[in-house]
Parts: sequence; C-alpha cells; structure tokens
Amino acid sequence: MKFLDRDEASLLDRKLRREIAEHAGPKFVLYYESGGRDYRRAADSIVQSAGSFSEATVLFSFCVSGDGWDEHSATDERWKRYRRWRTANNEERRLYEAPGHRFEPCDVDQFSRTIEFALELGWDALVAARPGRQLLFLSHDDRLEIYRGFAGGSLVRQLTELGFSRRADQ
Repeated sequence: MKFLDRDEASLLDRKLRREIAEHAGPKFVLYYESGGRDYRRAADSIVQSAGSFSEATVLFSFCVSGDGWDEHSATDERWKRYRRWRTANNEERRLYEAPGHRFEPCDVDQFSRTIEFALELGWDALVAARPGRQLLFLSHDDRLEIYRGFAGGSLVRQLTELGFSRRADQ
C-alpha cells in the first residue's frame, strides 16, 4: 500500500472525475447511514466485487468533520482508529496532505479497511480499480454511486442485504 500526496492524488482525481462526466449518471445509487455501525462486510463486498485488480485507489476529497486532525476529531474514537491505522502503515502526514490510498493485489485487506473508514467517517471519496476502469463514488451525504464495474447489480444486491437502500428516504 502506498499513500499518495496531494498533487498526485489531485491529478488522479481530475482524471476520474472526467470519466464520471462522460456518463449521464451513475448506473446504480445506494444510500446508507455513515457513523456508528459496522461497515466491514460492506467494505469487503465492495473490494470483492472489484475482482482481481492490478491496482486500486481510494481518493479522499472531503468530510464534514475535516480530515481527522483538528481539535474535535482528536477525541472522536473513529478518527483515532483511522489515525492509528495510518501511523501503523508508516504514514504520519495529515489526510489533507496525503489523501490518496493506492493498493496492489496483495493489499486486499488494507483496501477493504480504507473503504470501511470512508463509510464510517462519512468521506467523499472516489474508489477506482483496474483493469476495467472500475469506478464508484462515496458521498458524505451517505450515498454510494456505481459508475462502472464493481460487479454492478451483484454488489447492489449484497449491499442491500446489508442494509443499504435504493431509496434515499429509507
């Protein structure tokens, strides 16, 4: 696993957002509730739906509560776990300074853990995997948009079974 600095992550973010702009809209949209629930199975389902990837990336872009390094987040147990995880993976920079998380095929557990943090903490994040130009977006508004790949309908069924909804009001 490698952490990408702001400049490298920004270049990739622009490229992926251009790919999103090529589509009329997402193929699937699901809603969830970020916060205090366990997202491990959902994160594992997302990673498994990527299949045999050669490279995968999670790009943090925004969170209502910041990047976990401010005074309020210092006492939030969820952000504490995330900061400990980054430190355990030899990354001391703030999330704003190194917002990209890049994974190789041997990093399946770390890929899943990062998605779990993104869901739990309510990040805006792009999740991409190659081959196949797989792309989905996690929103701080508790929305998951699948643009391409990630086993589309199969992932939607799995996440629905885990409590995600196809409607915003449920």
